[in-house]
Amino acid sequence: MRILGISLGHDTNIAIIENGVILEIREAERFFRQKRYKLEARSLESGKKASGFQWVDIQELKDYLQRLGQSWGYHFDALAVQNQGRLDEHENLLIVLKELGFSIDSTHNVNHHLSHASLAFYTSPYSESLVLSYDGDGNDGQTLLFQATKEKIDYLENYPQRFGQSYNNLGFIIGIKPDISGTGSGKTMGLAAYGNLREEWLPYAKKYVQEYRKLKPKSVEGLNAYGKAHVINPIGLEEIEDLKKYHSSDESKKGILQTLKNWISGENKEVSEKRAGEMVLPGVDHSDSKDLAKTVQKAWSEAVLEILEKHLSVSKNLCVVGGCALNGIANYEIQQKGLFKNTYFVPNPTDCGLAAGAALNIYYKLSKERFTGFKGYYSPYLGEEIYDRENLPNLQMQYGFRTVDPADTSKITAKYVAAGKIVGVIRGRYEVGPRALGNRSILSNPIDPNMREILNHKVKHREWYRPFAPVVTAEDTHRYFTNTEEIPYMSVICYTKEEYQKMLPSITHVDGSCRLQTIRKDQNEFLYHTIKEFEKITGHPVVLNTSFNPGGEPILNFAHVGLEMLDKTEMDLVLIDDTFYCKKGNEKVLE
Repeated sequence: MRILGISLGHDTNIAIIENGVILEIREAERFFRQKRYKLEARSLESGKKASGFQWVDIQELKDYLQRLGQSWGYHFDALAVQNQGRLDEHENLLIVLKELGFSIDSTHNVNHHLSHASLAFYTSPYSESLVLSYDGDGNDGQTLLFQATKEKIDYLENYPQRFGQSYNNLGFIIGIKPDISGTGSGKTMGLAAYGNLREEWLPYAKKYVQEYRKLKPKSVEGLNAYGKAHVINPIGLEEIEDLKKYHSSDESKKGILQTLKNWISGENKEVSEKRAGEMVLPGVDHSDSKDLAKTVQKAWSEAVLEILEKHLSVSKNLCVVGGCALNGIANYEIQQKGLFKNTYFVPNPTDCGLAAGAALNIYYKLSKERFTGFKGYYSPYLGEEIYDRENLPNLQMQYGFRTVDPADTSKITAKYVAAGKIVGVIRGRYEVGPRALGNRSILSNPIDPNMREILNHKVKHREWYRPFAPVVTAEDTHRYFTNTEEIPYMSVICYTKEEYQKMLPSITHVDGSCRLQTIRKDQNEFLYHTIKEFEKITGHPVVLNTSFNPGGEPILNFAHVGLEMLDKTEMDLVLIDDTFYCKKGNEKVLE
């Protein structure tokens, strides 16, 4: 049985499922080179139309689907659509598919969080589980618990807490410039490590997390890029005595002027205009911003745990999914609390996994098959090969290159990394989701104390406070890190053990934490062997791993984009398959 899954709206993605197995997932942002790229069918009228943070055109959707049909074929047993329940758009999509020559036996529309939950459970090793799905917004709620069994997935409880929205809003409060789609949660999580927990602020932070509601957005001209229509709601936080000077209703002119000056001259000038009732702190360099990020994170994690504690009788297993499942700090707290015997996370918990989740849901409904747990490892390497492979001969004329024996690729990569070289990797199919897991990664030496600054400022071109992740062989993880389970998808933020924090400075965050990835040989043979070869040289089976993407763009899938970074950044080498590339005239680096 072949099921086509389509998720429309931001983070558009398409998946094909055959007999319950995900064969491929395509994420539109990789092709269009814009984070969270959306394709829509809200209108069948051609031409560009403003839609939130970007322009959309029905022709783009048609072209994307046509390309898909040429690869996967045009007949499917069923279509599973996730589009926040927009039925008019669903009907428009069917018209487009028919126009393009697709033949589909049955069509289904699957709710947002049910799609999330289906992806998590039907790729998990469990035959039954409690599933937590939570994010910014869904047509069926924001924070939901499901009971998943061999027979089906049932809604268990729908909670009013808006965890995704409150965390995103916190970024606006502390002065973080979000990405183009108006979200800055990952940046906020990175900044929290620099703060101090303010116990006296906790009651107000808890009120903020529990009672937050998104306010009606401002009316803006053009696109709502970088969340410029967002209206900041500081509910609860404006009651903190130390922060009242940043609240726009406060009488302290000095505080208001200080805040407005920051908005005008700082990185936040594109985000919003502060108005009555809003609160904006002086920015990421200020201790109040760091402390607030730390304190709200604590209250946020505790509120998540309180919800889970109410449902311990449902199962000893827990699946966590949705955009908030990227909060590795809370994920670590869940595991450390020991509420569940087993916890499971997916590599693509955000909306980029909805097409596969919707398709899996419909497969198990139509097939009547009883789910007894996914056998083996749910591989994240489900994306496409590089789009411009046919152009590699031309690219080799523009760059220096060295092709090596495939048996030596890992050994040579490790040698370069140990020597301080920064190596971009493009191999096989891309890993789905927002974390680079070895096939579209930049690898470098975590022992080098300057590597973090070099990567942030001279390669990634991002904020100074952003951390980098270590990848370690699974059998060696407990020697270096405090995780209690393997972390194959970089889902949990644990700690570097104290005795190794100074030895591994570029992957250890300011508070000793790290967003860890563990790897086994059967998960990614190239990455595993590279780490083992690195260990032979340095004594440590740990490598720094960050996503391979130009600043502000999603993880790449065009070879030429990766190679252009050799010219535009201080990256040394790009490995494509078994060929190392360098900047023309710099061939000495290949020796």
